[in-house]
Amino acid sequence: MVDYNFQGRESEWNEATFKSKRLHDIQELINFFKMNPLCFIENRFNYELWLKNVEALYGEGQSKYSEKEKKECLKIKELLNKMLKFMPPHIPTYTQTIDGQKQSHLFNENNYNNFIDHLYEFEMKVKDLNDAHGLTTKNKQYSGLF
Repeated sequence: MVDYNFQGRESEWNEATFKSKRLHDIQELINFFKMNPLCFIENRFNYELWLKNVEALYGEGQSKYSEKEKKECLKIKELLNKMLKFMPPHIPTYTQTIDGQKQSHLFNENNYNNFIDHLYEFEMKVKDLNDAHGLTTKNKQYSGLF
């Protein structure tokens, strides 16, 4: 017969492995969307999905950030979302055809380059903060290693 009376012993739940897996999966998606940011899949451009995944990366680490760090990240995130709304890299256009209305997009290279520059800045900021707060691979301080 098994004794299920643990008499106050506690188990500790450590989510570190799952957080590492989430961070890895998010980073994998970011890298995928960065390969071809102008690709249009399921009514979205990859640069939009790249942004959403950097936001997810931020969400995984932001509980460790200082208030100043959170404000800096949120400021860039807000700017990027405003750029998509008011200065989008692609502007949808609609053409009426016999088969119905067809959508296409006009590309604005200036808006695209500006957006991508800020998106890259946001990604690097989040990665640096996650690293600084111990959410990435630990660095050993032995001479001869990079």
